[in-house]
Amino acid sequence: MRPVAWPQGHEDSHFEFKWVLLVALCTALGLGSVAIADAASRQGGDYSVTSVFFWAGLLLIFAPIAFRILSNNVHPHEQLALVVLLGIALYGAKLLGSPDAFRGTDEYVHLRNTQDILRTQHVFNSNPLLPTAAFYPGLGAATAGLADLTGLSPFVSGVLIIGAARILMSACFFLVAERATGSARAAAGASLVYAANPLFLFWSSTFAYENLALPLAAFVVWWLGRIRQEAGPGPQIVAAMAIVAVTVTHHVAGFALAALLSAWWLAELVIRRSGAELRNVGFMAAVSGVAALSWLVLVAKPAKSYLFTNNLVPELQQTISVLTGRTPPRHLFTSGGHVSPAWEIVASFGAISVLLLALPLALYLAWTQRRRPAIAVATCVAVIYPFTLLPRLAPTGVVISGRSSEYVFAGLGCVLGLLTAEATWWRRTRRRLRPVPAALTRWFGWRWVAVAAALTTFVFVGGVTIGTAFYERLPESSNPPGYPWSVQPDVVSASQWSRERLGINQRFAANWIDASALAVYGEQNTANENDIWPIFFADTVDAAAVHSIRASGVRYLLVDWRMIRGVPPTPGYYFSPYEPGAGRYSQAFPVRALQKFASAPCTSLIYDSGFIQIFDVTLIENGSCAPALTSTARNGNSPG
Repeated sequence: MRPVAWPQGHEDSHFEFKWVLLVALCTALGLGSVAIADAASRQGGDYSVTSVFFWAGLLLIFAPIAFRILSNNVHPHEQLALVVLLGIALYGAKLLGSPDAFRGTDEYVHLRNTQDILRTQHVFNSNPLLPTAAFYPGLGAATAGLADLTGLSPFVSGVLIIGAARILMSACFFLVAERATGSARAAAGASLVYAANPLFLFWSSTFAYENLALPLAAFVVWWLGRIRQEAGPGPQIVAAMAIVAVTVTHHVAGFALAALLSAWWLAELVIRRSGAELRNVGFMAAVSGVAALSWLVLVAKPAKSYLFTNNLVPELQQTISVLTGRTPPRHLFTSGGHVSPAWEIVASFGAISVLLLALPLALYLAWTQRRRPAIAVATCVAVIYPFTLLPRLAPTGVVISGRSSEYVFAGLGCVLGLLTAEATWWRRTRRRLRPVPAALTRWFGWRWVAVAAALTTFVFVGGVTIGTAFYERLPESSNPPGYPWSVQPDVVSASQWSRERLGINQRFAANWIDASALAVYGEQNTANENDIWPIFFADTVDAAAVHSIRASGVRYLLVDWRMIRGVPPTPGYYFSPYEPGAGRYSQAFPVRALQKFASAPCTSLIYDSGFIQIFDVTLIENGSCAPALTSTARNGNSPG
């Protein structure tokens, strides 16, 4: 790889181990503070108290690293090491919240994929939680392979795979930004901005296919930049293999990589017009586009409806409806009766304001470097950022807005990183005003570093408040007062019982949280959430309920009586976004709707433990027993 044109003064930079050790000590203290917050939250501690330790820990992790890597005369190798340390430390902060098992709903999806691959020795298996995920088996196959090779559990193997991916992402992003901006200091600023995107702390650390595909895509971009002048087949084969790995791991990442490489090729064509890099990037852009499209059309056929019909199109329609005044905007920072603390709301809007205010100046600096193809591509991505905020006003648009941040912040970080580079307006001003006293230069330099570090830290804090609901940042207590947002231990026990007593792949109906546990710990074939909500919402086992049971082939119902204790938090529904009242609940689930199963004909209670009951409705499903559809179900007694 060609040497980077470092800013003036780079020759005086040093790799200071004492600074690295000092920052590492602050990082360790920060992780300890986060661990204290997690432990207190598990014991039912008040959020206003436990959150103090949580935020103190994050500040101890982020702020010292930000200050050091933006300082003067820091060697690029030290900056790279600290960027990787930041990525791993924030990954560790997420793991401390769940050190013994996966907890996120998306993590259950891919854990089920991994379990099926280990059990069947085939990569393509039906996934009841998300059928599309089964057609992108990259993460599951890699995790199953590691587990099979080492004897580690799928959980530990998954943690190692995503941890390695986080290291790869942190390192490759820094190196790509370094090449794009021509400055290690600007790359350090870009890495800080990227780490401040709303998903980086929690979502990007989960056991999910996108979190392996994106680092692989970042590797492809870095690798192509490294081999851009090489003509041999070996480096191109490596790039093509990595592109295929991205393609079979995640749908959006595959198309995003194809789009990025195509934009890179176009920028090279317009600006430089010739060269080996143009040919290499153009060829790999074609390989990426053909691979992603072919996989979608020929293999992952359900992904088309999942991406467009179920997600992208409805969310864009909702956004347009809100912007045109036909639909009222959703209540920001409110979900399931929970309202974010006032200071977090201020921090969220403040972080967005800082980014929006800094963007025009950063775009001006990017314009002065418009002859650099990489900066041209980053600028095109960065200008999308303001538009990605609009879907957050729609009822379900937060999904598309949030998920886009992992991609948009890549360009946004590179452009904003120019503001932190040494060769900016201060260096130009210093040349024009010479002689400038050395003391004044040092005075301004340290304060500029402090301001830049403080602003990036503030944006990071605001990004965390935007990306994750406040009640989901710390572990849920063992006895949540209302309706839980995560799988509870008694549901895990019931799921394991179902596997042992009923066998695997039985057709179950349950709320969307408990369905994850049934699919993973019970290895059951849970029914589609959109098909089974009428079973639970009916006051009696009426015609609609019977039709839903038979149409979806449900043989067992898992009833969670905690549903009557509170309204559902994020995403705002018990079973499906199409159920009555989804996203608008003011009262908990009606008791009568759950009582009907205990007294209805043709149902049999086969498991009863605390809040969890399992009913056998096989007689209804196979048509051998027909409930009295017009009768009123007898009232039963609710647990607890």
